[in-house]
Order: sequence, then structure tokens, then C-alpha cells
Amino acid sequence: MAKRILGKAELEDVTWGSTLLGAGGGGSPHDGLNLVKEMENEVTLLDPADLPESATAVVVAGIGAPKAISERGFGPEAIFAYDAMKNMTAVGGVKIDYLMPGEIGGLNTITPLYVASQKNVPVVDADGNGRAVPELATGLYPIYKIPTSPLVLANKAGDIIVAYLADPLDTTAAETIARTAAVSFGMLAAFATWVVNIATIKRCLVPNSVSKTEKIGKAMREARASGKDAVKQVITITGGKELFRGKIQKIEMRTAEGFDFGRTTIEGAANYKGKTFVIDSKNENMIAWQEERPVIMVPDLIAMMTTEGEPLTNADTKEGMEIAIIGIHAPEPWTRTPDGFNCWKHILVKLGYDGSYVSSF
Repeated sequence: MAKRILGKAELEDVTWGSTLLGAGGGGSPHDGLNLVKEMENEVTLLDPADLPESATAVVVAGIGAPKAISERGFGPEAIFAYDAMKNMTAVGGVKIDYLMPGEIGGLNTITPLYVASQKNVPVVDADGNGRAVPELATGLYPIYKIPTSPLVLANKAGDIIVAYLADPLDTTAAETIARTAAVSFGMLAAFATWVVNIATIKRCLVPNSVSKTEKIGKAMREARASGKDAVKQVITITGGKELFRGKIQKIEMRTAEGFDFGRTTIEGAANYKGKTFVIDSKNENMIAWQEERPVIMVPDLIAMMTTEGEPLTNADTKEGMEIAIIGIHAPEPWTRTPDGFNCWKHILVKLGYDGSYVSSF
């Protein structure tokens, strides 16, 4: 059975590579790195191609305000959520064999790996989206009818909330319950849900995405050390394309409905001099415009990094920064069905776009 052993150096590469594929969201890499520092054991990463199709994995993730995570720390609540879910499913005769990320991001990839390290449980080299997403409804799990029930939430003290949805596919109800619980827990909680088998992971989700983040993180680190162009290295690994380079001229942010909505305006430099690039975001980057025309949008990834080679979330960008924008095609399960775009339309409409899917690939 093929497997990778991830020590702290490899986990740091995973953190930075995940930050890039988070497409502006997915949690702070600095919070992810704090979890890496706390890991007591190495993490075993298993290729889903080598695992029994009936074996199961569960997602553990954080939910709440980024400020609360940074100020109060995060970690024990994720272990409590995992333990509660494992015990609950065992009562029903289901054994959880592995952990896996629900999405890719600087914190959200690392959270289940942290639990895996503390509990000595292997991790499946896969995730639920191949990118970060702002809502439970904007994901491959609901697209492919994977139930968000039961849903377990925990706080740092070990208090547990268990939710069983009347409709296991009602992601709106699941989102409301999870965010309400996070508020009641002081704007910070962990949740566990989406118990899936390996066959489902291979058919509907994104295999080998964690090892991909490690390769990206390693390439960026080595490019910085050798003075090479990190953007080009990332493009080679991801099959993406450079969309723009320039200086951030303006960042406009507003908070509504519990989310950060933003607009980032970039003035072109070098080959892009005289041009302007605009990115609209809802936590993650949703759509980008050039000369008022859409050039890339979700589910494709709009990734940002400094020209020195450090990936950025929307919480990290500042006016005056010199950055590069990389477009990365969404993993195949997103483009296999019209729902891979349609699930985002309610967000795009709020951002001023009511058209069809436009791809740069």
C-alpha cells in the first residue's frame, strides 16, 4: 500500500500549498502553521487508489470568526468533534477508518491532519472540493447528494451539539445550525460530518489533492530559495495560467450575512501595464474582470501570490502589494455537471454577474 509520512517540514509545505488552492479563503496559513507546531506525531497519508472501497473517512473542520481563531487558538475542539462522531457512528455499526479535509485551505486542510496526528489515525489523500468554498451548499458533497447528517459540533471545553437533519441533503439547514452553534460557542467551533466511503471519494470528490498541495508548497519554497519565478513553478504543477501581475491599488471590504465581501483592484505592471484587473470575493475569490469583462469565475480557482512567491488569502492582501493572479481549472467533478456552476449563481448575482459560466481554459 502506497503511503506518505508527513513530518513538520512536509506539513508546512502542505499548509502553504493549501493556501494557494484556497483561492483567497480556506483559513489563515498562520493558524494552520500553529497547528503544525502542536502536532506530536507524523501524519500517515494514504492514496485512495490503494484503499478498500468500503473503508470510510470523515471530515473535521473549523467554523467561526477568523479573529476568534487567531486570538484564542484552535485545535482541541476538532479532536472533541472527531471523537463524538466516531462514537456515534460506532453505535450504528459504522467504523470510521480515516480522516480527510472537507476543503483545501491554509487552516482547513491542516485541521484533520492535526486530529490525525493527535489520535494516530491515517489520512486519505483527498478532499471534498479541491479548493475552499464559502458555504456548505457550494460544494461537491451536495452536488453529488452526500448527506450532511449527522452533524457534530464541539467547543474547546468539550461541549457537544449533535444535529440530525429532517432532510439529510438540506445544506441550508446544516449551515444555519453550524453557524448558530459557532456563535453560541463564542464564534468558534469545530464540526465533523460527511462520512463517506473510498468509492465515493474516487467517484465524486477530489483524490490526491493533499499530496498536490505538498508539491505546490515545496515548489514555492524552493523557488524562493533559488531566486526562480515561483509563479511559473506553480503553473507547471497545477496546469494553471498566469492571468495578471501588478500592484494592488484598492481593497474594498464589507461584512454581510456573516461573510466578508470584497473587491480588489489591481493595476497592471510589466506586460500588463496600463491594464486593470478586478477580483470580487465572498470569503473566496468568486469572479475576476478585465476591462469590465469576466475572464474567470467559480468553480475555477482564482489564486493570488506575491511576486516573491508567497500565497495569499483575502485576509492577507494589502494595498500596494505586488501580486500575481493565477487561474487554475476546477477539478473534474465540478465541470462534470451543470450544478458545478449553478450552485454558485446566487453569489455571482449578488456580485453583479447573471450570465453563464465563462472559462479561461
